[in-house]
Amino acid sequence: MGFFTLDCIVSLLVFYRPPPMSLSLSTLLTLVAALTYGLLSWQVLRQVAAQSGARLAQATIGSRASHGGQASAGVSPVLFGFALATHAGALYLDMFGGGTVRFSFALAISVILWLAVVLHGFESLAHRQRGLLALILPTTAAGVLLPLIFPAEHPLVHIDSLLFRVHFILAMLAYGVFLLATLQACLLWVAERDLHHPERLTAERRFPPLLRMENLLFRMLGIAFLLLTGSLATGLLVSEQFHGQWIRADHKTIFALLSWLIFGALLLGRHLRGWRGQKATRWTIAGFISLLLAYVGSRFVLEVLLDRSL
Repeated sequence: MGFFTLDCIVSLLVFYRPPPMSLSLSTLLTLVAALTYGLLSWQVLRQVAAQSGARLAQATIGSRASHGGQASAGVSPVLFGFALATHAGALYLDMFGGGTVRFSFALAISVILWLAVVLHGFESLAHRQRGLLALILPTTAAGVLLPLIFPAEHPLVHIDSLLFRVHFILAMLAYGVFLLATLQACLLWVAERDLHHPERLTAERRFPPLLRMENLLFRMLGIAFLLLTGSLATGLLVSEQFHGQWIRADHKTIFALLSWLIFGALLLGRHLRGWRGQKATRWTIAGFISLLLAYVGSRFVLEVLLDRSL
């Protein structure tokens, strides 16, 4: 009996052929993009492992010079561009590859992260030593995999409307810039916390970079606020066009307006009362959380928890 069983097992191992695994092009591009972002993250984090939060804020694309003659945090522009290209290809296939325009909360996060990386790339090329690479790259490396875990199954409605497309583009751009601003606020919080260590402050001269970080934060917030205002304005027109009412009393609209009020109050407080520091950081994070709950949060609840489309 034992020899018979062993013979059967050997026969199964010899003649069994596992079914071929179908790996779509979008899945392949997503995995390659995640791997590339991971390599970029490892490169940056290895370079800044011994540096502080304020020195971390000086990471940039392709930078080489730093204090003491050592290479500062930076990544290869070629590898950076390859990651963006493969990520964009995966997003295009996921959204437009099935004959209809598909979208989901996972694709929304992936698009927002891609836009944030692109915008940060332009910012780094225009203003050296103003990077957020050590924060945005690991976040993107993880976020790019979300469409594989939560695939898009519902088509995006009203996509044929030019007004809706303008609203959609403005909203995604606003999310991308606000994400960068929020990461910048977190970095600013780390740098301000380190100000309580005078010995490090004297050795690394952190205060001027701190001021530049703060100015960059409010410049991002100003741009993002204009994009959000345009998104809300076009959203009102879209709501009137397709639903017959200017404002729908749903939680998506409520959280979007709440985030607009928070960021508007922060910018107004900065202009009139000189708000800065921890107050600016807290308001920025609170506004971004509200914005996430407005769109991404509503899609997550409907698509994952309730299993239905918006």
